[in-house]
Amino acid sequence: MAGAGPLLRTGSDFAPTAAELARAARGLQIRSRREAGGAFAGGYRSAFRGGGLEFEESRPYVPGDDVRAIDWNVFARSGALFVKRYREERDQTLLLVVDVSASMAFGTTGPSKAALAARSGALLAAAAAAVGDRVGLLRFDQGVVSELPPGRGEAHGLRVLRALIEAGRAGPGGTALGPVLEALYERMPRRAIVFLLSDLRDAALLGSDSAARRTGAALAALARRHDVVAGWIRDPRELALPEAGTLRLADSEAPGRTWLLRTGSRRVRERYALAARIEEQQLARRLASEGVDRVTLSTEADPLRTLGRFFARRAAMRTFGRARRR
Repeated sequence: MAGAGPLLRTGSDFAPTAAELARAARGLQIRSRREAGGAFAGGYRSAFRGGGLEFEESRPYVPGDDVRAIDWNVFARSGALFVKRYREERDQTLLLVVDVSASMAFGTTGPSKAALAARSGALLAAAAAAVGDRVGLLRFDQGVVSELPPGRGEAHGLRVLRALIEAGRAGPGGTALGPVLEALYERMPRRAIVFLLSDLRDAALLGSDSAARRTGAALAALARRHDVVAGWIRDPRELALPEAGTLRLADSEAPGRTWLLRTGSRRVRERYALAARIEEQQLARRLASEGVDRVTLSTEADPLRTLGRFFARRAAMRTFGRARRR
């Protein structure tokens, strides 16, 4: 399962010129702004609330207002009921952490996983910019490949999009989340929204050896400091095999390792699907146990809709949680 990636040519050897990269970034900026405006940006804002509330004004009380918002100091002075109004403190940072390892080159029914990660990142960056958040980017495989510190403004936004376009061309490296998570913890002392876009094909996430313990500890520490979301990038062929005869598969992150898979066998297809479900359940439990939220992004689905539904679910959960605490 770890990867039939090398069987797919995604154009990763193509190196665009600076002018071509700039044009592509500008086009992606226009498209992302159009798609991520309005309801999508509002959903992002509701899903990731600001760090607190700042007093804005007092206004006359009207029936139906929350009595807990009454400004009793004004009432003591004037005898009239007023309620306090607050506005959200929106000093937020979104850090996109994008996987550019070899397995991200895989894709069958739509774009490659790397291309999906890049498009999802562009939508998130556009939504964050629309509500005034800073946006940063880190690309990784077995370590940090490149980093763009958080910032605001159109010029910075174009730099983020150029880096995302480059992230859409997966590299040759493997995946090692532990060192990357530790580096993030050291480099991001202030609370941020950390959005991890990856296929999470790191054995350390599911193992029990020292590497697994290190990765788990780093993930838990990061989630305690930041709001961490895993955008789990999947391709349908990682979950179920088609009936396509005997295939020769190769592990994109372990060069030279190949094996034959008889997809014409119903038993083989059933065992493959069962193994995929078990892996998915184990990884979902691991992320939840470390305090990491999750959204699954499929190469056969529009990330605009998937992320929009995720924002709505997350905002509803936050509202429900506040209601239960009252």
